[in-house]
Amino acid sequence: MHIFLAERGLFRSPTRPILLLALALWCVAHAATIELSWDIEYVDYNMEGMFTRKAIGINGQWPIPGVVANKGDTLIIHATNKLKEPASLHSHGIFQNGTNFYDGAAMVTECGIPMNGTFTYIVNLNQAGTYWIHSHFKSQTADGLRTTLVIRDPDEVYKYDDEIILPLEDWFREPAKTLIKQFNNPDPHIRFKPIVPYAIIGGTCSSKKRLNFAPGKTYRIRLLNIGASFDFHFSMEAHTLRLIEVDGVMVKERTTHGVTVGTGQRASVLVTALNSTDNNYVFHADMYTDLLQMPRYNPLNFTGTIEYSPRAKIKRERSAMWMNVSDLDLEPLDAEPMLEADQIVTLDAYSGVFSDQSFRHSFNNVTYAVPQTPTLLTALTMGDYANRTEVYGKQTDTHILKHLDVIQIVVNNHDYYSHPFHLHGHVFQVIETGNIRSKERRVKTALDTPVKRDTVIIGGGHYAILRFRADNPGVWLFHCHIDFHIMLGLQMTFVEAPDKIQSRLKSKIPDMYRENCVAQGIKTTGNALGGSEVMDLGEQDQINPSPYPDQFESADPPSGWMLISYILQG
Repeated sequence: MHIFLAERGLFRSPTRPILLLALALWCVAHAATIELSWDIEYVDYNMEGMFTRKAIGINGQWPIPGVVANKGDTLIIHATNKLKEPASLHSHGIFQNGTNFYDGAAMVTECGIPMNGTFTYIVNLNQAGTYWIHSHFKSQTADGLRTTLVIRDPDEVYKYDDEIILPLEDWFREPAKTLIKQFNNPDPHIRFKPIVPYAIIGGTCSSKKRLNFAPGKTYRIRLLNIGASFDFHFSMEAHTLRLIEVDGVMVKERTTHGVTVGTGQRASVLVTALNSTDNNYVFHADMYTDLLQMPRYNPLNFTGTIEYSPRAKIKRERSAMWMNVSDLDLEPLDAEPMLEADQIVTLDAYSGVFSDQSFRHSFNNVTYAVPQTPTLLTALTMGDYANRTEVYGKQTDTHILKHLDVIQIVVNNHDYYSHPFHLHGHVFQVIETGNIRSKERRVKTALDTPVKRDTVIIGGGHYAILRFRADNPGVWLFHCHIDFHIMLGLQMTFVEAPDKIQSRLKSKIPDMYRENCVAQGIKTTGNALGGSEVMDLGEQDQINPSPYPDQFESADPPSGWMLISYILQG
């Protein structure tokens, strides 16, 4: 809105103060408070008659109904935990500027909601775009604690007639704790045993999902991968997609035949309906599972119907549906120039067998371990010591960031499968991607105004260079968004501007926050172990695993025949 007025010279007029006041009053008058009471509880979910299992739902419902709001609204969620373990809620993609304590990352920015406890999240929706809400405690997201959050912009740039909110979810017969036990096993015969996920598209089995189209109308389809593990590739037979948004960032329109959304990613496409009701067509939400290097599982094809008439037959029309648009070919509408880096953080992602005889993931040989005091509380209560990484514990893999510095993250993915890496509290520019194999190094660089997003897919054996400005003091995680990889240690911590955290956030912590910590016996002051001195996790180093030498998996995938032999031998 400020840009709109400035372009017309209104900020240079003598009436500028009056205009600013009028604008502020208009925003206040049109903002709304959306207040929800959520009971987080187990629900029996029947997967289309194939099997029934427990899901984590809200108020007895699963899939969980989505939330729709307008930019400038305030979302208040009174969350009561009726599970048999703590819980939390993270508003994925929301910056939480000045409200880091509502970010929802258990034992990072809060203690979690205790059993039979309540916590009220107050989320200022100062962004527009496509987001989602999910748990950030253990693997509750994989067990269903997830839903969509759409924030509409009253000053929308692109015009369309209607919108379709289309969450894409993987779903498993087994609960998350069973799958983690399998993935954590050092024995490849067990670890590589195939799991076959099901797809839930728009809240139902994919084959039953219908997108109702009226001739000539233009639809905004909001795609959200709110699953636990696998990428989805979305395409529509006989229709062209025009990509306009990624992860809440509006981009210059880009025509494509298909869009890939990794776990945690979102995208909006415009689709103009055909001018005839003679035929219905097929849309694809194909699931790509490069975690399972066996041809029959790559991809898993899931389809639904584009319905123009309930009486029309389906006309199949194949096209180059797997053609994608690269992040590096996109440009944000705000045209922010490429940032110049002040600080470089290099992260080497590996997986392998660790000293506790478990299979784990790591950044720079450090597999993440939960501290005994939430990292935000350590930053708030350790005074000048908060500027030293030791107080946060070695296995939180903490990096201290200076206020307003431009941070460059170089992520090298040494695994043979892809990882969707997500940053809390920010969007980052995608600067460069390439292959890390020395013999076939291929590099692709961004445009002068690189695309920004909060989650990026980095393929196996590839790297990416990301940049963001540290303009949001707080404690922010950077992690793979595959739920099981988080549990196996593939995350690290940025503590951004500790002095600003203390001066801006200390007085804002709600009483309910500390009460939930006390109820669980969690310390609210001190270092990672709740002590008052500078230290690392020395006492825990004997417990928490370290990598065995030469036990990491290579960036080259095992062959299908090798995996078959693992299974047959096991």
